[in-house]
Amino acid sequence: MQSRRLALSLVLATSPLALGGCFLVAAGAGAAGAIAYTNRGATSVIAGTVDQVFDRTATAFQQAAITETGRSTEDSGRQRKIIGTKGEYEVTAELNRTSDSTTKVEITARKNAVEYDKELAKDILNRILTTSDQ
Repeated sequence: MQSRRLALSLVLATSPLALGGCFLVAAGAGAAGAIAYTNRGATSVIAGTVDQVFDRTATAFQQAAITETGRSTEDSGRQRKIIGTKGEYEVTAELNRTSDSTTKVEITARKNAVEYDKELAKDILNRILTTSDQ
């Protein structure tokens, strides 16, 4: 009975990942979370406030030679976005507060309506994870 309950719990716990098109890629460094691919890019929950992670994201964009083209803030700072270009790709980082000390980040690198570069998105997310707060 307990093994059946455990199996059901595991299925229910992993089903949102399967339904969302995500799967585990690699563990991040230190206190950072794991990176998962999405249908269009890469995502992770990162230690730090939205503002702290946003500053790290801007630094990662500079390191990756992404030309910033826009920024936005919504919901009293709980959601932030930074957009830029790298070659033929439009790179977008969307940040959403998940708790007082963590922020969900999703990176997409879009060439056109149907082509995305998940590896470029993962590279940028890795840069954010390894960039320290300034």
